Amino acid sequence: MSFKELLARKQKDLTLAQRTVMKHIMEHYDEAIFLTASALARRADVSEATVVRLAQSLGLKGYPEMQQMLREDLQNRLSTTARLEQTVQRVTDEKDVLLKVLQEDIQNLSLTLQNMPVEMFQVAVGQIMKARNIYVIGLRGAHAPALILALYLRYLKKASRLLVPGYGDVWNTMHGITTDDLLIGISFPRYSRLTIEVVEYAHRQGAMVGSITDSVLSPLAEYSDWVLPAHCKLDSFIESFTASLSIANALVTAIGIQHPEETLKALRDREALWKEKGIYVMDEEHKRRRLP
Repeated sequence: MSFKELLARKQKDLTLAQRTVMKHIMEHYDEAIFLTASALARRADVSEATVVRLAQSLGLKGYPEMQQMLREDLQNRLSTTARLEQTVQRVTDEKDVLLKVLQEDIQNLSLTLQNMPVEMFQVAVGQIMKARNIYVIGLRGAHAPALILALYLRYLKKASRLLVPGYGDVWNTMHGITTDDLLIGISFPRYSRLTIEVVEYAHRQGAMVGSITDSVLSPLAEYSDWVLPAHCKLDSFIESFTASLSIANALVTAIGIQHPEETLKALRDREALWKEKGIYVMDEEHKRRRLP
């Protein structure tokens, strides 16, 4: 098991001080994994005992074992992404922006795949399958993957609802959420305040809660049963949502193959409706060609 998978399992058991240490490690990964326990404690502004207890809370024998796992994770990451990182760093001319952005998105996808806790993905699929209602919220840039996820789940005849801000719209829509329902929150740094509030509210109501965010140290993670981390780094004034969109696609595809016959019927019914209403240009062109 990788360190990221271990952290995904245990993150709810961590204290606030231990979360502070993990946040420092994640933000200064390349440096932090070579620090002694006392040096790491000073950098994170906590006691050395907190660093030691962090390792123990993760089920490890001590800090040296945690440090070794972190170093192995780094080695695995470097072995698959080093060449991409070097390519990105060499691109400096404005005419090469396209190459740089695409390379960074490829890197985000690669890191997301490497660090994805597969067990958490399976939990997410299981909760989506059994949920009576599914509420999805993602604001600002994160609205794109939220829209895709909610829309495609409806294609599969799941009762999914996209929460959209407005005069009381969000709270009115999710009023009455119960333990049979699922709330999926999608947010990335600097994190939308409303998204966090909605995730926390759903958690307090006893609903199933999941999140697609940057890491298990995200403020959404505290209230989530499962967290699917997506890398979003982009050397620009915007974040990259490529990996989060890919996770949304993976979730929908995984749901679709659970009951393939039902999925095919649902999609055929929608295709028939779309053709009848001429939703797509190609369908309309096909209809005209068939007319005498």
